Parts: sequence; structure tokens; C-alpha cells
Amino acid sequence: MRSQIIWLTLLATLPTSACSFVSSDSNGDFDAGSLSCSIPTSQIFDGGPPRDGIPSLQRPTVTTADEAAFSSSTRVLGVLVNGEARAYPYSVMWWHEVANDRLGDAEIVVTYCPLTGSGIGFNASVGGTLLSFGVSGLLYENNLIMFDRQTESLWNQLLLGAQCGPSQGAELSRLTVFETNLGRWRELYPQSTVVSTTTGFNLSYGVYPYGDYDQEDNEFVPWPGSEFSSVRPPKELVLGVHANGASVAFPFGVLGDMGEVVAVNEAVGGLSILVTYERAFKTARAFDRRVDGQNLTFSVTDTATYLYADAETGSTWNARGEAVAGPLDGEQLAPVADAYTLFWFAWSVYYPDTRLVQ
Repeated sequence: MRSQIIWLTLLATLPTSACSFVSSDSNGDFDAGSLSCSIPTSQIFDGGPPRDGIPSLQRPTVTTADEAAFSSSTRVLGVLVNGEARAYPYSVMWWHEVANDRLGDAEIVVTYCPLTGSGIGFNASVGGTLLSFGVSGLLYENNLIMFDRQTESLWNQLLLGAQCGPSQGAELSRLTVFETNLGRWRELYPQSTVVSTTTGFNLSYGVYPYGDYDQEDNEFVPWPGSEFSSVRPPKELVLGVHANGASVAFPFGVLGDMGEVVAVNEAVGGLSILVTYERAFKTARAFDRRVDGQNLTFSVTDTATYLYADAETGSTWNARGEAVAGPLDGEQLAPVADAYTLFWFAWSVYYPDTRLVQ
């Protein structure tokens, strides 16, 4: 009940907008009957705030990693594009959920849904058209539904594409992202920029507005949805990876039990992957462990400096997936784009046939 009260309080304090929505009536109410969708409109819910009631960010102001006015423990979604790095603090994204930005000469959209704990980055160009995204105020399976201002189509974050409107069936290509602490992000990418709280909005950045919602054992979700798996705690963070029609979930609790620094050699849909986990920072990443057509097998060699070695060549690799010594010196493991962190309940709903690493 406490979570429900806090959630209703949040809705009452969010900014509002008089903008109408393509699927809304003149009062701003959602009219499911007016939509052509690939998902059941009966399962699309009005989350409370209207279109743009949760304001998306447009080219947010950034600072250097050293100047960022956040604590080292601040959780961030780190984004890598064409050699450039940027961190999006969740203490900002809780209040905006969508950031339209430019990084590494690419137009991107960075998204975070607090209800499903999912942070995913996308290319903002679809079929040669640059799109600008906003928060629709609608939810599917308690997950963010965006809209684009060019075609007024609806895009569910975890379905990774458009489900309603003229763009129905279009897919969003993913960016390389991972969730970590700002302190660890600074260590890995010291030249990174960080989104600041200078947004033009007077919001309580740094204050988590959802009470105890994100506690691992909290089973409460605000809106009706599919039954989720109870095999793991509902709000436990997992690294979800999908490839070639297959999916695997790596629970942080399981990874943490394996050690302080972990290397897991796995395969998903025929794709050989390496999952690394740093318990101190609750950071999981997935890499393609193929180099020049050869599958490499990794193990941790130094927990203090987060170094790994492959059994096939004996090369040494760092936490960025770079070979720093040995025969493969200078090689880079490719990050798996279809890998991101989110709550277990959400992953189990969207991928009910997922394999679970235990």
C-alpha cells in the first residue's frame, strides 16, 4: 500500500501539458479504439500524466566527468557511440525518461523506464528519417511507451520498436549501453561527459520519487500486466541478453555469489558471449567473445585491476574488453548491443521462455 500511495503522490506532482495526443480525445483521455496496433490495446494503460506530462530532454546540458555534481555512487546509464562516452544519471532520468541527444556525430535517444528498471539507448534515425521522441504517458506491461513527433507513432521501449501508428513494425537499432556507478564510469571512461541537472525544469533531482518500489522483494507493480516469474525476486536486477530468437538472464544475485569479479562464458542463440560482473559496482556487461573467427574462453586473472585472460592465446584483457598484452594486444571485443539491465519481473514478462543462469 505504501508504494501505491507514493506512486499516486508522484503522479500528482509531475508537470502537466495541454498538448493533445493522436490517440486521445479532446480532454486528453486515451482512446484505445482509435489506434491500429500490433499489441492488444486493452493492455495499453494510461499511466496518469498526459503526453509530455513527463518532459523529455532535448540535447541536455553536459559537464565533464570530473565536474559532474553527482556522488560516485550515483547510478548511471553509460552510452558509447563512435568512440565517445556519455553518462546519463538515473537521478535525472527518473524525471524525464527520454533524452534526445547527439553523441559521436550520431543522433540518439536514451531511455529509462523507472517502473521496469530498464535503460536502453537507440539510434534516433529510422529508415533515413530523424525522429524526436517524447513520453506518451501510456504504458504496456508497466513499461514506457514513447511517441515520435514526426509520425505520432507509439514505441514501446522493451519491444524495441513501433507498435501503433504509421511506423508500426519499424525497429529501433540499439546502442552500446551498460548500467554502473558514476565513480566506476569515470575510471573506465575519464574523458566522458555527464548529463547535468541544468535542464530548465525545477524538479527534485537526486530524490528517488518511487519510495520503496525498487526494493528487490517488492512485488507491487502499478498497472495490470502479464504474470511474472517468481523464480527470482521481482525487482532484482538482471542483465538480459537476446540474440537470434533466444534470450538469457543473468541475475545480479547469482553473479555476485560467483565472486568479486566474474567472467561467464556463455552462448545465446548461437552467439558466443562473455559476461563480466563487478560486484562492488553492480556492473554487468556482455561482449561477443569471438575474435577473428575464434571463440575465446575467459577467466579472471586479477580482481584488483579487473583483468582477464583468454585460454586460447593467453592474452590479457581489461574491463573495457580491450586486449592490453599478449598475441591479441590491441584487439577489442565487440559489445553485445542487445544486452541491458532491468528488473527481473519485466524481463520474465517480455521473454517468458528465457533461460536463467543460476
